[in-house]
Amino acid sequence: MKYLYSFIVLFVPWLVLSGKFDPLHVGMGIVCSLLVAYWSADLLFQDREATLSDRLRQLAGFAGYTGWMFGQIVRANLHVFRVAFSPQMHELLAPRMVEFETKLEKELSRFVLANSITLTPGTVTVRVEGNRFLVHALTDKAARNLPGAMERRIANIFEKTS
Repeated sequence: MKYLYSFIVLFVPWLVLSGKFDPLHVGMGIVCSLLVAYWSADLLFQDREATLSDRLRQLAGFAGYTGWMFGQIVRANLHVFRVAFSPQMHELLAPRMVEFETKLEKELSRFVLANSITLTPGTVTVRVEGNRFLVHALTDKAARNLPGAMERRIANIFEKTS
């Protein structure tokens, strides 16, 4: 079942976002979604005891998280833009390596956190070892916000079960 769920989670958004409904594109989408589902089903569905309602709750939560994350990416872009074009750029820039330990226990949760940090302009996840993250931050503001609300939101989606 985890392969079927993985295929659906991958193919439906692909179909909606591609906007191509001819046989060639739909066929390529099916083949690619099948391959990725086969390779990543263990990552997406590690918790074997999660019910269908748990999975649907996670999917709905992740959809909301994606919208919130998009807003954070826009805000971070504006911050980096302001820093880059500021006459005081050299005072605003404060690159540093930030190390922190996450409370997230599941591998998928840590995966989403690491990628969310990297997607946000001004921060890059350099290394993840167990629960320890090493992140490069461009400014003090970016460093102060780690892991912050991102970690809490991810925990609310993936860490708790019904």
